[in-house]
Amino acid sequence: MDMGEPGAMDQDTPTDGTAPRLMASHPGPVEMFLFDLDGTVTREELLPRIAAHFGVDEEIAALTRRTIAGDIPFESSLRQRVEILGRFPVEEVQRVVAGVEIDPTILDFLHARRDRATIVTGNLDAWLVRLRERIPVPMVTSRVTVADGRVDRFVEILDKRVAAARFAGRRLCAVGEGHNDLGMFEAAEVSVAYGGVHMPADSLFDAATHVAFDPGTLCAFLSQL
Repeated sequence: MDMGEPGAMDQDTPTDGTAPRLMASHPGPVEMFLFDLDGTVTREELLPRIAAHFGVDEEIAALTRRTIAGDIPFESSLRQRVEILGRFPVEEVQRVVAGVEIDPTILDFLHARRDRATIVTGNLDAWLVRLRERIPVPMVTSRVTVADGRVDRFVEILDKRVAAARFAGRRLCAVGEGHNDLGMFEAAEVSVAYGGVHMPADSLFDAATHVAFDPGTLCAFLSQL
């Protein structure tokens, strides 16, 4: 993203040291907001949270960092992480995930636009059952089968480019922070690299039309669309 290119990012640059205020410069309303889940809607990454609970956090944390940065292909990384975490009981994983902190400002935004927002996440449907009850919008996920109370095999590993294609013909806005969000950024007319939890991947900075670093700025901007 070229900060100086007209239309790439419109912003007022304040003199008090605060973050710039994003300004909407794209005509017409957004018809669907596509949000990443981990580190965007939630205030932490889910797989490291699960790993910490079961005492395998160092290995998972390293894989997660490299995945967010784009150093490991998402599908390969997810398979490796699920191979580690999949041996633990699904019901216990659901309880851990259900307790993750959701950003209240973003949650309010989703409540207000539940008819035109969707969560797009590579995380597993079997693990997200209880968390989904706290989030008022549809969720598109990776899918697995469960046998004997544990993850058995993948049915589908979500490709966010393919997921975004389900909304073809609608004007899209994508919000995310990891390299695996790139596919939905490329499908969206408006895309926000969000750094509210950790720094977005370099690839998203290059692809995004806008950048935000706190939930208030993010949601104030999205509310203009």
